[in-house]
Amino acid sequence: MTAATASARDPKPAIPDPGKIRGLQRVTTADGYFAILALDHLLSFKDLLADDRSKVSYQQAVDAKLELVQAVAPVASAFLLEAQFSLAQVIASRALPGATGLISSIEGEGFDVVDGERRTRMRPGWDVRKIRMLGADMVKLLWFYRPEAKTAELQRQVVRDLVVECDAQSIPLVVEPIWFALPGEDQKSTAWLERRVEGIIESAHISAEFGADMLKVEFPGDVSTPEGRKAAAKACQRLNDGMKQPWVILSAGVGYEEFRDQVEVACSAGASGFLGGRSIWQDAVATRDPAARAVAATQAADRLSELTAVARKHGRPYAPALTGEALAAAFPDGWYRDWQ
Repeated sequence: MTAATASARDPKPAIPDPGKIRGLQRVTTADGYFAILALDHLLSFKDLLADDRSKVSYQQAVDAKLELVQAVAPVASAFLLEAQFSLAQVIASRALPGATGLISSIEGEGFDVVDGERRTRMRPGWDVRKIRMLGADMVKLLWFYRPEAKTAELQRQVVRDLVVECDAQSIPLVVEPIWFALPGEDQKSTAWLERRVEGIIESAHISAEFGADMLKVEFPGDVSTPEGRKAAAKACQRLNDGMKQPWVILSAGVGYEEFRDQVEVACSAGASGFLGGRSIWQDAVATRDPAARAVAATQAADRLSELTAVARKHGRPYAPALTGEALAAAFPDGWYRDWQ
């Protein structure tokens, strides 16, 4: 969260939050790029492990995630994990190196449906305080949002409330807005696809206005044609121009080559990296043969390294630093008395 964002929500003079600054530092590379592997999948992860997810044991799911974390950790700036199969496990097993960042999802599996509209489902027994106590560097919220939906105000309040909770714990919040189809909409129509692009941009800007510290966004368009790539580049630029917070692109399970192109387009418009999942590691989980799985895990690490190089070449690093008079003004003698 920037000082300007805090000022818009708080009438008191804003003190840059060193806890949040540190959290953001912890999930970036040393030069300020987000090279994050998303591994917070639950049922969809088990679906890749076996044809019948009910046959996948708890320990099998845990072991598969630990194996993947160990393979990719040397090249990842951070991991996005979940409480059920991976958060405590990667720490206690030392699969996650101490220098690698850790982001925790706060939502539960799936989503609630009210009159055909999606609502974010929070994980019972899991909250910001516990995430901070665990030692995670950031909280992630999966946020289903359509401004015209009946559930829109309830969903907006979810973000507002979580911003307050994260502020109280001095832990940064990354919001992942997800556009979804309302009952009766044709998801293949040109009008719907165009509205989706506008919705992705609008949702990101609303999240930023509410005080999210970082945005994990869907790619606004497609890169399958030169015309589509050009339109997507313009959409990414509009998204970037409407907020000061750092933002990254998510993978949504598209093919790896397509995701690599999306990262290039997004970073060229101002994104600071990526927070990708299945597009990077799916082959390493879906492969049943142990030897082939090890090869695919190495490939996942290679892919993440390549994506990081793309982000470095085209993206905008997020490494703000106060110096001199600005630092002294932000943290005068006794600053800690009024902080928190």
